[in-house]
Amino acid sequence: MTIPTTAVPPDAGFGAAGFNYGNTRLRAHLHWPKGRLTAGILPGGGAMAIIQKDGSIRAKVGWWVAAADRLVVTGRRLDTLARPLRAEVPTGYGLGFQPVVLTFPTVGCWRVTGSAGAARLTFVVEVVKVRR
Repeated sequence: MTIPTTAVPPDAGFGAAGFNYGNTRLRAHLHWPKGRLTAGILPGGGAMAIIQKDGSIRAKVGWWVAAADRLVVTGRRLDTLARPLRAEVPTGYGLGFQPVVLTFPTVGCWRVTGSAGAARLTFVVEVVKVRR
């Protein structure tokens, strides 16, 4: 699993410093602990990701893009066969902050790759559902 490489200062905002994983051209904020994205209502009442009616898992991930190139996000499950990850990347954001909705068709171990022009960023996340 990918563990963020940078601590985010409390006043970082939406600049590159506000995103805890990546490189000088492409960054993401991986808000889940220890590389595990837990879907469903958490014990404290919040949620990192939502379980859809079809069982898929939707999570928002903030990206930061240094170039004016279009961000494309893809992903595939590593531990077994599954439909590919779906990513909703809205247009109109340009440089800097770019919100993305990721839909994981199933739980499991997923490799997610973002690219914008020549810049690439890959992370691995374990997707699980809350145990009830």
